[in-house]
Amino acid sequence: MDSSCCAKNLLAVAVAANFLLVAGCENPGAMNESSANVKHITQGEFADEVTRYAQPVVVDFYATWCGPCRQLSPLLDRVAGGFAGKIKFVKVNVDESPGLAQNFQVQAIPTVLLFKDGKLADRLTGVPAEADLQSKLAALVAGK
Repeated sequence: MDSSCCAKNLLAVAVAANFLLVAGCENPGAMNESSANVKHITQGEFADEVTRYAQPVVVDFYATWCGPCRQLSPLLDRVAGGFAGKIKFVKVNVDESPGLAQNFQVQAIPTVLLFKDGKLADRLTGVPAEADLQSKLAALVAGK
């Protein structure tokens, strides 16, 4: 092996290690658990928890292997606390419920869908700034 090949391999290992650290791989399975403010649901629960629910609902489509999803999860949990009693927050693992992701045309994750009166009202893709998320949620509560 020449030195340029070894350097490229070392660089690739360093990039992969950095990604894993940034993505927070310490316990990706924990994302599948409900938190204090966001309930993990399955495809079978979706109708009762979202489309038949009287209040507005926010649905986080995520995957445990997705770094940006791991960034959004604690942000969503924190913001959800401020909307307790006004908006229901749930999350759906796209690897466990691919039919739901396909049905709502989730092509990138994280994707957050906002439902009002059981119908899709808005969509956010990626990790929004907290202020932008707060604004969208306030508009959802206000019915705008």
